[in-house]
Amino acid sequence: MNRVLGAALCLGSVAAIGVSAGPAQAESGHTGCRVATTKPYVAQDGKIHAAGSRAGCVDTALFRVRVLKSRTGPDRVVKSGSKVVRNARVTVSVRCAAGVFYTAITDYRGHTSKSKPVRLTCAPAPSTVGTALENEVVQLTNAERAKAGCGPLKHDARLHAAAYGHSADMSARNTLDHDSADGRTFDQRIKAAGYSFTAAAENIMKDLSKPSDVVQGWMNSAGHRQNILNCAYTDIGVGYVAAGGSYWTQDFGKH
Repeated sequence: MNRVLGAALCLGSVAAIGVSAGPAQAESGHTGCRVATTKPYVAQDGKIHAAGSRAGCVDTALFRVRVLKSRTGPDRVVKSGSKVVRNARVTVSVRCAAGVFYTAITDYRGHTSKSKPVRLTCAPAPSTVGTALENEVVQLTNAERAKAGCGPLKHDARLHAAAYGHSADMSARNTLDHDSADGRTFDQRIKAAGYSFTAAAENIMKDLSKPSDVVQGWMNSAGHRQNILNCAYTDIGVGYVAAGGSYWTQDFGKH
């Protein structure tokens, strides 16, 4: 099913109003031996992680990965790690601190690469909105966003109400649909919950009960992944109803 605001997929469906954004990585090198780097991101352990890789090379080299913080004057190296490798991936991590960071790598053989700078924020205080399972989906979603350089989403009570209400509606009707039984669309439900927005989106899913499987299922779908990795969104609501086959709704918003 193709619609202006959404499309139904195999186990889930996606709808959005607003602009899209996606992850990126920098790559440098010559034919054969090459190196590539990822942007720094805040992982689930609360630390800033960054990685570089070396591939297609026939010789070994000292491969160094640095995390640098952008600031007035010379940028500061906050973490540096190295390893003698031929073809491998090297990851470094450092305690989280808010700021603008980028990754720089070299193998001291003429191959260098530098990621685009990204603004990082540390993990927010634990949410008091939603259930443990719903908040686990929020945490896993934020972990995927962090890898792409997006800020974390706040679990908003109004978006949670809209998401939970729609999951309950789908459960009662044993269906997977962005439209409610009364004909309302996802954006109308979000507005009715009291959340005003300039951009909004919705992901839905059924028949999966484990949060990691749900988020991975969405990440494996281009449309759902686009919503999750849209850096413009600032808030999220996740609603889960187990009755009738595990129904999930994930609503995104930006004021």
